[in-house]
Amino acid sequence: MTIWKWSAVETARRIKDGDISCEQVVQSHLTRLDEVNPRLNAVVVPLHEQSLAEARRLDRQRRPGDALPPLFGVPVTTKINMDLAGQANSDGVPAYRNNMATDDAPVIANLRQDGAIVIGLTNTPEFSIRWFTSNPLHGVSLNPWNPDVTPGGSSGAAVAAGIGCIAHGNDMGGSLRHPAYCCGVSTIRPSFGRIANGNPSATGGRPPMSQLLSVQGPIARSVADVRLGLASMARYSAFDADWSPARDSGRGKGGVLRIAYQADPFGEGVSAPVLAAMEQAKAALQSAGHRVEAVTLPDARQASNIWGCITLAEVDALQRDELERHGSAEVVQVVDAYRAFFGTPTLTGTMQALMERNRIRRAWSQLLEQYDLVLMPVSAEPAFANDLDMREPNQIPRMLRAQRFLLMINALGLPAAAVPTGLHQGVPMGVQLVGAPLDDALCLQGAQAIEDHCGTLSQALWQQGVIAR
Repeated sequence: MTIWKWSAVETARRIKDGDISCEQVVQSHLTRLDEVNPRLNAVVVPLHEQSLAEARRLDRQRRPGDALPPLFGVPVTTKINMDLAGQANSDGVPAYRNNMATDDAPVIANLRQDGAIVIGLTNTPEFSIRWFTSNPLHGVSLNPWNPDVTPGGSSGAAVAAGIGCIAHGNDMGGSLRHPAYCCGVSTIRPSFGRIANGNPSATGGRPPMSQLLSVQGPIARSVADVRLGLASMARYSAFDADWSPARDSGRGKGGVLRIAYQADPFGEGVSAPVLAAMEQAKAALQSAGHRVEAVTLPDARQASNIWGCITLAEVDALQRDELERHGSAEVVQVVDAYRAFFGTPTLTGTMQALMERNRIRRAWSQLLEQYDLVLMPVSAEPAFANDLDMREPNQIPRMLRAQRFLLMINALGLPAAAVPTGLHQGVPMGVQLVGAPLDDALCLQGAQAIEDHCGTLSQALWQQGVIAR
């Protein structure tokens, strides 16, 4: 009985039915962590003693007939850039190695309140600002399919490899959808306000562009597990004044979806494997009875440029001194390359970008009045070579062009599910499905149709062995 291979849904059910104890489940995942994590470096703060103690506590307190919370005993991982009481929120920065949290961030508190057990903290890039997971404090995280390419994020690498049933991640520039894409798992970037955001250790308010663009969310090996994680993470919290009690837009669900489709809205080229993944997704949706129609997406390039303008404005105004004081020379070089690509922000330019953001959001709202979802790539390319931005800074403009699909959706603040479609030369490929605000359920409905047709990828990874090359 290989417990760590079970889905979150099955794990919760078997614990509820009394087939297995929380301690047995957690021990299986910790054994898996010990087996594969030395090759991945995805979990940089393992929590063996703490998680086993929590599992034993849950087993002791359980009584026959108890109504158990939905994630009772389910192992999860969380990022080192969110507060977990008693652990350092380092954000991959050596100067923050002792930034100890005394309270849980709301997203983690919600998971734990629903019975989830945190078995480890996963890695981030310095200041969480790259699509590659390496930093001077904890080193580089690797993709379990191929160590030569980026995992997109350690959360995706951990859950794909079988460390935890659900991984927590965050997404300001794509760091939910990109690790899912690179590691062959599923996720949703939730609607704004769906999951309470912020860290208790940050005594001031969150920076303004982070308030507009950043969300927390679940990554898992199946769409069903993503749904389970989302429902738990989205519990009420008074910590975030922007948290919303609304669970959906009220639009009808089920039946035939009308889905807009555009593979290259930026006119900058999309690689053949990405086009093939889009066709696979299109065929999957059509086979499920949904309608997929070619469209021209409004102001796509401008929306992605808005992301660059307003995020760099925030970095320059509020974070530049901290970045130069505590960041490596390489991460400063990456940020400077972003500035060279998007241009140096000015106050007038930033205000104009925010005005344009509102106009483009209106245009997308009108599009999403006609269509339930938009099908598009996650990236214009398969997973990049690992740490390519630091090893070859001249490649950063190419990477930014490829990642416009992520940046555009973040700039517009829309929900988007990412789901794998298959493999190309041994590396996962996938797509994203974008919805109107609060249409998270429709995004996951579309993702489920693709998964039903294309299948999940984790079993293939485990059969070939983590980091096969």
